[in-house]
Amino acid sequence: MIEEARLPLLIVDSKGRIIFANKWLKKCMGYIRLEFLNNNLQNLCAPYEQNRYIFSCLPDIKRTTEVDIDLQQKNGEIFTANVSFAPFDYRQARHLLIIVRDVTSRRIREVKIREDEERYHRLLVERNMLQDQLHRSSKVAFMGELAAGIAHEINNPLGIILGFVQDILDEIPLNDPLIEPIKIIEQETARCVNVVKNLLDFARLKPPERIPVDIVELLESSIVLMTPRIKKNKVSIKRDFDMEPPSIKVDPQLVQQVFLNIMINAIQAMPDTGVLAFGIGIASKAQLHKPGDWIQITISDTGIGISEKDIHRVFDPFFTTKGSKGTGLGLSVCQRIMEDHKGKIEIENLKGAGTICSLYFPIKD
Repeated sequence: MIEEARLPLLIVDSKGRIIFANKWLKKCMGYIRLEFLNNNLQNLCAPYEQNRYIFSCLPDIKRTTEVDIDLQQKNGEIFTANVSFAPFDYRQARHLLIIVRDVTSRRIREVKIREDEERYHRLLVERNMLQDQLHRSSKVAFMGELAAGIAHEINNPLGIILGFVQDILDEIPLNDPLIEPIKIIEQETARCVNVVKNLLDFARLKPPERIPVDIVELLESSIVLMTPRIKKNKVSIKRDFDMEPPSIKVDPQLVQQVFLNIMINAIQAMPDTGVLAFGIGIASKAQLHKPGDWIQITISDTGIGISEKDIHRVFDPFFTTKGSKGTGLGLSVCQRIMEDHKGKIEIENLKGAGTICSLYFPIKD
């Protein structure tokens, strides 16, 4: 009856030696009868550590047990089988009746299902990211139009006020008691003019004109431009440039604007002293759910950091933690520039103190 069963069957003793194999097992494995007898079951299995562990447990099997095992045919081909071990006693010795079911196609389906699930998850994340980007872009476009309208309305009056104030300062004597209040008016009017300029820059941000650029050279030139502020705040510079990244296509003017803005924020977070650190490397951004390699530039400081309630808002237009000293547009502009370069900007708090800003530029368009 066992010989005629339409499933591959075999019987082994307590040491795993094969004492019987039906014709279906012979057909399945490609061996003739004599090659089975007194052979060890373990020799039919693929040489994997998992299989060796399973067979080390055979003497301890007390009831019918099922497990997936990779078996190896005589020609070397490996297939996945669901194997049932059923213990029984024969002539006062423990034996195992083993039933083999080829489940290779099931395993392939399971792998495909897992791959489909992973692909669906990636697509879902990408869709959510695109929706967020679209929402942010719509918000930024509206704010840009609003900012441009307001800026145009107040730019000329501010210019006139500033001009008259400067004329007054030229005319009145230095010991006049009104000199200090008028200087304050001049400073505050100049600050308003700067805010208007930032609004217009935000509203009129041009598309990038990308050319091949040595990104390290561009970063170094940006550091040079910040030297006076760096010295004034007694900030030391640390570089970690372990590699020379390939040339990439960017708009050098716009990217330098990003570098300068981030450095200004970092230096302002270290009013007394601190360390401004720069790093360059290659990153495969799996977490971005985008394929390909990226140049990663990091700019970190040892400053006061950003509160947890504020850090998720740092890219919102007009959001600032600097009170009247900030416009809340700098990082919004940086984000737009990076997105226009098909890149990404991230800001995180460092453990202990300070923040780190990571900029990702695609190596290939």
